[in-house]
Amino acid sequence: MNKIIIKSVMVIANRLECTYSVSGEWEKYFKATNTFFAEYSKNIDMVPKSVAIIPFLCNILPVVWIFDGEVILEDIDKDFFESIEEFKRGFVTMYPGLSFKGRISPTKVVDNRQEDFNKTAAFFSGGVDAYNTLISHIDEKPILVTLWGADITLEDQAGWNLVNNHIRSIAGNNKLDYVSIKTSFRKFLDEGALSEYVIKRTGNNWWYGYQHGIGIIGHVAPFAYQYKVKTTYIASSLTEEDNSTCASDPSIDNFVKFCGSHVLHDGFEDSRQDKVNRISEYVNRTKTPVQLRVCWESEGGSNCCHCEKCHLTILCLIAGKNDPREYGFNYKDDEFADMMKEFRMELHFVHPSCIVLYKIIQGELRKNYEFNQVHHSLRWYYNTNLEKELSYKIRLLYRVKRKINKILNK
Repeated sequence: MNKIIIKSVMVIANRLECTYSVSGEWEKYFKATNTFFAEYSKNIDMVPKSVAIIPFLCNILPVVWIFDGEVILEDIDKDFFESIEEFKRGFVTMYPGLSFKGRISPTKVVDNRQEDFNKTAAFFSGGVDAYNTLISHIDEKPILVTLWGADITLEDQAGWNLVNNHIRSIAGNNKLDYVSIKTSFRKFLDEGALSEYVIKRTGNNWWYGYQHGIGIIGHVAPFAYQYKVKTTYIASSLTEEDNSTCASDPSIDNFVKFCGSHVLHDGFEDSRQDKVNRISEYVNRTKTPVQLRVCWESEGGSNCCHCEKCHLTILCLIAGKNDPREYGFNYKDDEFADMMKEFRMELHFVHPSCIVLYKIIQGELRKNYEFNQVHHSLRWYYNTNLEKELSYKIRLLYRVKRKINKILNK
């Protein structure tokens, strides 16, 4: 049987560390470290083991469910333990073709609720979704929470320094508290092997489809306990209009609870264009500059201006009559045409959810510009029928795949 035994949970000053053993056929999906850690920029020395274990549990639960495993441990927080079946239902609904089994077997369930929880927190990466959430709840003075180890690897010290200093300055300018968390949560699982397993069955990779969401959320539990955080916001990655799945979803995030605290998935009703427009309105109203960080392709914590996330945000900013270079996208005038050529050549339109999003951006572009006002490299996008573009791209992709298969089968 697939089994994980939690051997120890230690909290010393600002660091929690969990050691464990893995047995069963699923052992190949775990790396040999058998250690998970999270290191906070503030002390968490008052946090009990029943809460300190939550970051680790949140990152293994999808593995436990899919491979029908068992986790054996001593203590677990009562609110979290009781919420597991609630947020598990979100996964079950999202992936009806998979069986979600497994169980958590604690020796003791501990009630850690405290009545005087009254603060708010918000996960903040510096991207469009995160900035939209910050602006929407700025009056609540949320504590900003950022993870080192999500998109910035633990080896990229220079990139992390840039991101950390940037977010620290945002917190300072808005008179907000800030905590960073260095975490191994993307190190102890074999994401490649897990992705290979789930992509065949659901089409989504491991990080985006299963770990992202609760894997991030769990990290705030120890901090919430020690610093009395009642509500934590996590910004939506998708919207109601998207026809795709992501492990960070209201049906999952909104049901995660721990020690008297709860989570709210924020901004799901807003399109990316809506969010960018809100950010630019905030900049114009408050005269506060905003430097967005949206890129997950480049090292160093900056925007590459060549990946889909960068192209997407640049288009949203232009459609809303903004200069992307004032929002953290560093490119020269003579580079823009090539960037938009890259955008057109890449298979951005293969997934139906992309059509919904790019049609919204296209509508904003048409609302704010006449055809001859648009940069010549964007006029094709201004006029194109996106459904036909999707059909063409799918046929092209099919032909490429067929040629590859013929070569491989020779």
